[in-house]
Formats: sequence, structure tokens, C-alpha cells
Amino acid sequence: MITESILAFNQVSKVYHRKNAEVTALKDLSFSLPPDSSTLVTGPSGSGKTSLIYLAGLIKTPSSGKICIKGVPTSDLDDSERSLMIRNEIGFIFRRANLLPYLNILENVMLPMSSPDEGKAGKLLEKAHVDKWDRFPSDMSPEEVQKVTLARSLVNDPAIVLADEPTAELDREATANFLELLGKIDATLLLTSSQSSLHNFFDKSYMLEYGVLRSYP
Repeated sequence: MITESILAFNQVSKVYHRKNAEVTALKDLSFSLPPDSSTLVTGPSGSGKTSLIYLAGLIKTPSSGKICIKGVPTSDLDDSERSLMIRNEIGFIFRRANLLPYLNILENVMLPMSSPDEGKAGKLLEKAHVDKWDRFPSDMSPEEVQKVTLARSLVNDPAIVLADEPTAELDREATANFLELLGKIDATLLLTSSQSSLHNFFDKSYMLEYGVLRSYP
């Protein structure tokens, strides 16, 4: 039986129009991510990593090409269907966690849930090795903040987790700890980073430079 890719890009490009200029952020990207795989995309600042995450997460639309999530062409979705796919199939982890400062840890994790479930949120926090759930973001270390964000990204049992430079503000030990946790999630993972040294944590690695994607040597 053929297993459908969780995420597939087919000749995807993204061009931004700024004043009188066109800026090509991504050029003819083609790749697919199988279920439960982990993929790293590295590149310098401005290489198109965030644009890649935004396209994969349906936050932005491609200028050309085709993106499919679980075999569904995302260009065929109306606004309501797109919102449902984002909520049900995609988890996000960003460089800055965007936790709400006036909500405690448990409340932040439950926020994306359509039906709040303290038990499920608590189990995810335990798996992420986070305790004292009545604390607020200002009381947490950068590593703890990202662990909470990891738990939050999984509350709706997504098919894929998209992580845009989540270790950029972590030291080496915290980075290793966080990536080990990511390696245990029950979802396909796509992570971007400026650190090519992380490739040993992933099943597949790519390099992104000037909008062009190449396999890591």
C-alpha cells in the first residue's frame, strides 16, 4: 500500500512584490515528507526559511506551484476549509513562542483546543518535562517556554508540526534537550534553523540558499 505524503511541494515558488521590485523568496521547491518523518532545512538569514514555513502552514499562498497536505491540494480550499486544516492538521512552533503573558502554562497550552481538556494538556506538558503549570511565561526560562510551545503545538493531534528556528535562543545543551523531545512526537516534523550542525537529529536535511532547496551533502 502506498503511504500518502503528509506534506508535498511541487515546483513551488514565492515572489513578493515590494514597491517597483520583485523579490523571489522561494524558487521551484519540490519535496515530500512521509508520515512520522523529521526534516531539517538550514540556511542563513534571508534564505527563505520563514517563507517556507508560512507556505507549509497555509499562512501564505504560493505564487506558483502546488502544495498538498495529506494529499489535499491546498489551493482547492476555501477560507473555512483552510482554517479547519490549520487547526486540525498543523502545529506551529516559532522562534518567539508567542505565549500570552496573562495566561499561565496550562491555560496557554489549552488555548488552541476547540474543547478545553486539562487532562490532555497536562499529559502533553508532562511529556515535555514541564512542571508547576500555574506559572506565567515571565517566570520561565527560554527552554521551558519552547517546551510549553511544543506541548501547545500538539493539543489537536496534528499530522505535521512546523518549527521555525525554535532553538535560535537556546544554548547548546537546551537545544539538544529540545530536539530530543521533538524526536519523540507522534507527527511529521519540519524544522528550520541557521545551524547546520543539527542535522544528526533528523531523518532528512536540506539546505536553503537564495530560495533554492538542495539536499544536505
